[in-house]
Amino acid sequence: MNATTQKIARFGLLTALALVLGLMDRAIPLSVLLGGALPGIKLGLANTVLLYAVYLMDWKSSILLMLTKVLLSGLIYGSLSAIMFSLAGGALSLAVMLLVRKNPVGGALGMGILAITADAVLLGTHPNPKGQVLLFVILIALGAAACFVLCFLMKRGTLCRIQGTSVAGAAAHNVGQVAAAFFIVRTPMLLNTYLPALIGVGIIVGCLTGIVTERVLKALKLKPTNGDIQI
Repeated sequence: MNATTQKIARFGLLTALALVLGLMDRAIPLSVLLGGALPGIKLGLANTVLLYAVYLMDWKSSILLMLTKVLLSGLIYGSLSAIMFSLAGGALSLAVMLLVRKNPVGGALGMGILAITADAVLLGTHPNPKGQVLLFVILIALGAAACFVLCFLMKRGTLCRIQGTSVAGAAAHNVGQVAAAFFIVRTPMLLNTYLPALIGVGIIVGCLTGIVTERVLKALKLKPTNGDIQI
């Protein structure tokens, strides 16, 4: 099998895997587990495929994979509006991951600072948080703490550096989707309440997808080193 055939076969497998994981995402009622506080929130399992592509494929193939995943997922599971939101989130997520893949520690640190800023915005809007808002504040604080712990562990070499890229990409995905929704519906609450909460949740979920991707790379005997994968 020549290199071109291998590339096409790998692309097809990754596309199929992204669609299957997207279906699993929809089947897991994460919003229900959070008491309905964040409607539409998902684990983002399909993003593990994009994270894998960022480290294993060239940037052009990664972009094509993201576009294919968004279009096919929208046509099979969603609608035109779902495609728009997913495209905004996927594009920003991929751009951020490509930027921080060489410096994932910096990516995790940046997301930690972003989470603290998001918590400050939320507390500024709701000085005495209660109920769902209090839950959001706690989730964002946990996300910020997770980022700083990741930075420490990656610096020590205890944790695979791919985790930082995963966290940055997951948070960016949520930012992109909410930004697209805001420009369409023009609802301020999306920016001062919903977005901060999604940043915190995105960071936590990004830790999960990073662990999954790391396990896959280890199973395939691919080792990330300083942002690159050595085969």
